[in-house]
Amino acid sequence: MFFAFDETVEIACERAAALGFPLREQMDNGTITARQVDPAELSPGEFAVRVRKGVEAGGKVVVIDSLNGYLNAMPGEKYLFNQLHELSAYLNQQGVITILILAQHGLIAALEAPVDLSYLCDMVVNTRYFEAFGEMRQSVAVIKKRSGHHEKTIREFKLESGKGIRIGDPLKEFQGILAGAPVFHGRGDQMMETG
Repeated sequence: MFFAFDETVEIACERAAALGFPLREQMDNGTITARQVDPAELSPGEFAVRVRKGVEAGGKVVVIDSLNGYLNAMPGEKYLFNQLHELSAYLNQQGVITILILAQHGLIAALEAPVDLSYLCDMVVNTRYFEAFGEMRQSVAVIKKRSGHHEKTIREFKLESGKGIRIGDPLKEFQGILAGAPVFHGRGDQMMETG
């Protein structure tokens, strides 16, 4: 189940298709249900009921894109924490994989999350922009994994039309990427080729 707070389902389908993911086809055959959620027209309690009904109907994965839109539907931050904690606990008890997307404030300088919900998550994956060699690039890193080992490197990350998701080698020649102030200490041959 995919719940879109920030864009229409049609735009999500177009973007997914450009990356090689057949979201529309999966929706048509019933593998994925996608719903646009207008926070002004749906209370947090009503949203939770929709999620629960989807799980009771057999849903195994829930994606909320994004928590920023979900936050706008809440009357207060404390209420958001309570609602998300309750919903996350329910989904976890049902064995449902839950993917929560949270956009951070800021683009290039140090990023700030509008709320800290890392305590609810078994895993936190961070993507962010950084400048390298006169271009804007993106990185990806697993910040937290509650149990077991996880890779601790920061890698270049690209979403490319027709090629999908590309993950590069570890960015060992940079320091400070996650802090928002990357410093280059190398030759430059580690970056993924552009184009």
